[in-house]
Amino acid sequence: MKAYKDKEGRVRLFRPMMNIERMQKSAERIALPNFDKDEMLKCIKEFVKVESNWIPSERGYSLYLRPTMIGTQASLGVGSSSNAKVFLIASPVGPYYRTGFSAVKLFADPTAVRAWPGGSGDSKLGGNYAPGIRTQLDAAAKGYAQVLWLFGPEHYVTEVGTMNCFMLWKNEDGGSRRAP
Repeated sequence: MKAYKDKEGRVRLFRPMMNIERMQKSAERIALPNFDKDEMLKCIKEFVKVESNWIPSERGYSLYLRPTMIGTQASLGVGSSSNAKVFLIASPVGPYYRTGFSAVKLFADPTAVRAWPGGSGDSKLGGNYAPGIRTQLDAAAKGYAQVLWLFGPEHYVTEVGTMNCFMLWKNEDGGSRRAP
């Protein structure tokens, strides 16, 4: 999630409730306790208001926000946690790539898969990212900025590395629509 300043200097959040809903879905996936989504949004908005001086004003810059939840049950073992701690990591950020706002090159290798049906790739979990680091390093060594992750013999696009991916489909008749 990101907080940024619009042209008039007003602070905006990019899709906060979608981010919070994904966080709750991720918590459910690994059996962490539920939380009140509306209360979470209130807390994030208050944090952003208090820390608004950290939000850069330049175009393309923002305050990166990573709501985080960890199990804190006082026991050692493999099992669900009845207790959890929620905290927010925040950092001012600019363009992620050396190319700035220009297009980046993507590496697609159908032999490397990051997410699959029934897996946890659709959840925001720290353990989902480590297995993709080797493929990302290989892509960077070949001059690519990110990995375009594919799945199955049809090479379905599942995601693009650490960035959002939006597509516009061009139909055979020349019409277009946004991808679902």
